[in-house]
Amino acid sequence: MTRLPTPAFVVCALAGYLIALYPGTLPRGAVTMTLLTTALAATGAIVGTLLSRRSTREPDAQARRIAVGAGTLTAAFGAGVAVWWQTVVRAAVGAPPVDVWWWAGITVAPAAAVAAIALIPRTTAVVAASAAALTAGLLAPAQAEAHDGGAAVGSVTTSDGVLRGDLASGGFDDAAADLVHRWVDAGGVSADTVVVAVPTGSGWVDSTAVEGFTRRFGHDIRVLSLPYSDVPSWQAFVSDRTAAAESAIAVVRHLAQAVSAHPGHHPRLVLYGQSLGAVGADAARVWLEDHHPTLLSETVLTAPPAGTVEAVSRSPRKVLANRSDPVVRWSASALWHPAGRPRDTVLDGPRVPEAPWLPVVSFLQTSVDLLSALDGPPGVGHRYGVEQVGQPQTQQKWTDPPPRRVVDLSRRGEPVA
Repeated sequence: MTRLPTPAFVVCALAGYLIALYPGTLPRGAVTMTLLTTALAATGAIVGTLLSRRSTREPDAQARRIAVGAGTLTAAFGAGVAVWWQTVVRAAVGAPPVDVWWWAGITVAPAAAVAAIALIPRTTAVVAASAAALTAGLLAPAQAEAHDGGAAVGSVTTSDGVLRGDLASGGFDDAAADLVHRWVDAGGVSADTVVVAVPTGSGWVDSTAVEGFTRRFGHDIRVLSLPYSDVPSWQAFVSDRTAAAESAIAVVRHLAQAVSAHPGHHPRLVLYGQSLGAVGADAARVWLEDHHPTLLSETVLTAPPAGTVEAVSRSPRKVLANRSDPVVRWSASALWHPAGRPRDTVLDGPRVPEAPWLPVVSFLQTSVDLLSALDGPPGVGHRYGVEQVGQPQTQQKWTDPPPRRVVDLSRRGEPVA
């Protein structure tokens, strides 16, 4: 007769399972939850197996029965709470409720994995580890690259008022000088507003932000955007986030020089950045405050990663973050303390429940939320609409924007707006 698992096995498997069920702020699909609960429950079971083998004290049958019974009831309660929480989150953001496959994914699959490890621990552990490694290798790159569309570099072309450049021909300083020179030649100094839009890693600029700026400030607006990498945003964030700051500072430095050389009318200067682009925009803000404080009108930062921008600003600044956006809560330091926000952060989007912060566990769940951060409509997760740039300066009704001129060096073959 097969003996029941030890209390150590049950406790470790249950701990892994409950960690997997700890709630996030976004809807999660059945496949994601199946993989997460099965992987963490199986990991806990393997750890419990190792601890049981190292123990010199053999638990009796009564202790095993109590552990299995209590563990089963606790797991069932945790699954029920997870379904309830997911239902509340989905209702808040307008997503469909969970289905039977979601239920089965968080119950049957992890239970089967744990039972298999209890019966044949060595063989199952090897199979589970191999499956987990294969899954991580197949899914991680596809998920991570979903956000950024266009490459940062491309040949110089002019079409419909959109100017694109090639960073391969020089560094940030040369590219910024060329960009600003073309902006001056196009009559940019006499324009009403110039927006320096710092792109994400591969040069992507949110077209809804450009539309929002045009609606807010009118048709006499120019948008300048200089790329700093040709890799997806997450890779640029991990490898060299200083490039966003260096490229943005190069643009505003040459822009300030150009404006100073043309006394008289100065265009309104607005800095804008989303996600990793917000890091560069905020660095440009600090540089302008130190060197040309009267030139900067305002800064708009959308969804900056946690801990990447200054807590306070000496000039007008708006930091926008969706309540359900995991990007604004994710940082390595979130492993041991909750992520903070700049003082001028404006929270937007549907109100979703937020679980208490737990060390390591909350970081893990925020990381899982990143996988679906782009799946929702504007206002949910890491999706933003025209409202991110702020309210119009007058009370006039927003209408479809008239044709506008955009100077952009961010993407090949596709205009920013």
